[in-house]
Parts: sequence; C-alpha cells; structure tokens
Amino acid sequence: MNIGLIGLGNMGAGMAGNFLTYCIAAGHNFYVHDLNQYVVEDFESRGAVAVGSAKDIASRVDVLFTSLPSAKEINLLAPDILGNLPSGAVWFETSTNELSEWQVILDKAPKHLTLVDAPVTGGSEGAVAGTLTMLLGADEVILETHSDLLGSITDRAVRMGPSGAGYVAKLCQLHLNYLVAQGIGETLMLGAKAGLDLNILHGVLMKSCAQSYVVDNYIPKVLDGSYDPSFRLGLATKDMRLISGLGKHLNTPLPLGDSVYDSYQKALEKYGFDVPHLHIVQLLEDEAGQKLRSS
Repeated sequence: MNIGLIGLGNMGAGMAGNFLTYCIAAGHNFYVHDLNQYVVEDFESRGAVAVGSAKDIASRVDVLFTSLPSAKEINLLAPDILGNLPSGAVWFETSTNELSEWQVILDKAPKHLTLVDAPVTGGSEGAVAGTLTMLLGADEVILETHSDLLGSITDRAVRMGPSGAGYVAKLCQLHLNYLVAQGIGETLMLGAKAGLDLNILHGVLMKSCAQSYVVDNYIPKVLDGSYDPSFRLGLATKDMRLISGLGKHLNTPLPLGDSVYDSYQKALEKYGFDVPHLHIVQLLEDEAGQKLRSS
C-alpha cells in the first residue's frame, strides 16, 4: 500500500514518524511533502519518499493524510488532491477546519474517492508518542478497514458521526480548551494577588475538581514564562474564529466563547501571530500589572 502525508509541522512531523515506522514494518511505501525542505530531507534520510508537490503525492498514494494550518491551505491544495488521487483512494484530513468549507470540498469531490474529516487532539507530544485521539466524520467501515494504520498514530480513533462530525467534535473540544486557558490565567492571578505560592496552588488544582489537561500541562508553561511555544497565538485565535462561526451556523449562543474570543483578538493585536498561544495569559498579566512567573 502507498501512504502519504502532506504537512510536516509540529503535529504532522510527529504523525509522520509513527507512520514511517508502521510502513517500514508492514512493507508499505511512505511519501511526504512539505514546503520546509529541511524536515522533508530528514524524513527522506530515514526511509520516506520525498515528493515535490501535492499533485504528485496525491497521484502516488492509496491513502493520503493532510496536517495543515487552516482552511486556506486545505482549500488551496484540494483541487490538486481531488484531481489526482486514484480511484478508491481515501483522504484523511486531520486539520481543524470549518464545516462549511469542508462541505464545499465534499461537493466537488469525485464519487470514486472517500473523504474523511479526521481532526486529531492530544498535542504535538501525543503526535510523537502515537497517542492522539482522532475524531472521524465517516462510515464505520473506514475505521475497520484502516484500523492498523490509524492505530500507529492514535490511542483512540472515534467515529463521531457522518461527514463533518469530526470537525464539529474537534471545535467543541477546542472551545472548552480555550475557555479553560483563559481561566487558568484568572485563577493564578487571584492566587498571586493574595500572595499564594503558585506552584503549591497548581498542585492543589491538579488534585481537585478543577483538574484537566489544561491545568496539568499549561500552568507550568505559564509559571516558567515559556507560554508553550508548541502552538502559536495566531492559530489559537483562528480556532476561536471557527468556533464563533460554528455557533452562528448552528444558532447557538456562546457568551463565554465570545468573551474569550475577544481576549484572543486583543492578544493577537498586541503580541502578533507567531508568539506562543498562552500569551492570552500574558495579556491578563499586563492588564493586572503582575507577572505569574515563579522565577
């Protein structure tokens, strides 16, 4: 079988490492494409086949994965992908996308192809470890047919419903993630203003009803001043825009989401696209006139 991946960023590179290991063990060919030639050459040196364009990689594979920053890149590459995948091929789109944008791509897709919205969650560390959760909008047969392949990058591949359901589930997860990300900033600031040791407070939160992935993993990256460089503020703000749009599309009020989205837009305007995403907490620090760093 021929398997390909377009997009070797923080998430894509981690997934690619596990796909490559799987393909070598199973005797499959693994193709990669990215604009960053350095990372492409690294995978080529480890046994992957480097391909120079989305059109070329699509024409060579039976199963294609994409891991891209936004709907802009997905839409840009979709014509080359749809026009060159062979009959019977499957495209797993693992990014975070708008439901309406994906529907346009689905409407243009040839009937002989299977398109699956398959966003993943678990962070770049989960991508490297092969422990991601994949949320699929697809028929159950897709999971059964490709269970071994999906298992090389995931602990759980979950069918959420028909096409589009994967994207909706991912945005639901991100919605809560970003609400809590702002919430940890406010919580830590309350503690800091009252003179609490924030490392001790963090330990308490981890063993309380407030415990979550965000509490466990984001608070240390606020306290060490790194603000988690594994993900950019601009991409987080983009996600919040998609969440806001989904709420409008489904006629669902999101008062907390709207407030947090406003904060992310303010942070983006102040700090720029490429800074770490937890600068949403730095915005609060600047407004409160107090840093939360433990050193």
